[in-house]
Amino acid sequence: MTRRISVVTGGARGIGFAIAHKLAAYGDQVVVADIQADLGRQSAETLNAFFFPVDVGTEKSVSKLVATVEEEVGPIHIWVNSAGLLQAPQRTETMPMEEHDRIWQINYRGTYLCCRAVAPCMAERGKGTILNIGSTNSFRIMPLPAYSPSKAAIKALTELLAAEWGPRGVRINTVAPGFARTPAFQAQIDSGQRDLQKIAATTALGRLVEPDEVADTALFLCSDQASAITGVCLPVDCGWLPTHSYNAFPR
Repeated sequence: MTRRISVVTGGARGIGFAIAHKLAAYGDQVVVADIQADLGRQSAETLNAFFFPVDVGTEKSVSKLVATVEEEVGPIHIWVNSAGLLQAPQRTETMPMEEHDRIWQINYRGTYLCCRAVAPCMAERGKGTILNIGSTNSFRIMPLPAYSPSKAAIKALTELLAAEWGPRGVRINTVAPGFARTPAFQAQIDSGQRDLQKIAATTALGRLVEPDEVADTALFLCSDQASAITGVCLPVDCGWLPTHSYNAFPR
């Protein structure tokens, strides 16, 4: 059996690292790609993986990454678009346009550029899997004027590309995490910026999502067990979505 080559952008930390770790444990040859070179190299060393720098907001950088992996590591079987930016809640009239545009450049355009660059390579071989990272924001709006629409756009992009590339053997899906206990989110809880109990109470299971749980779902969607699944945006949110609607019912 040929060892799969799996590329994870934003793989140096958080959910990206959790997914890279899960793929490596599965037996894949993992490539960690990240704009943070020092952290990326450390993470790659931990996983016995390759590291290549990338700025997903730049077409030239993305094209170079795809070409370098194909030439130096081998044909890409799995590609995970985990590079992304968060934002704090704010109003549209006070949010700087520079911040808005940067979030869209990385979250949506970066995902688009990566899909556009790697899908043709997979299609030439008649097989490949791309996994995008959405959010519960892909389904429900929050007071995040750039982040929420960018994640909704990723859901739509996934559906479009699944229809376009499916006939050539390329599957494209999205995993949509809810409030996940990433190091960055845990730091906000520890500093008192976020209330863990209030957040947990908004979910059906009464807790946060663990990064490993998102990674487990990612591994499934990238496996042959999901061979008939493409174009989906699968929530991993401890039941936040149904609870949000359920609790909003007027009584």
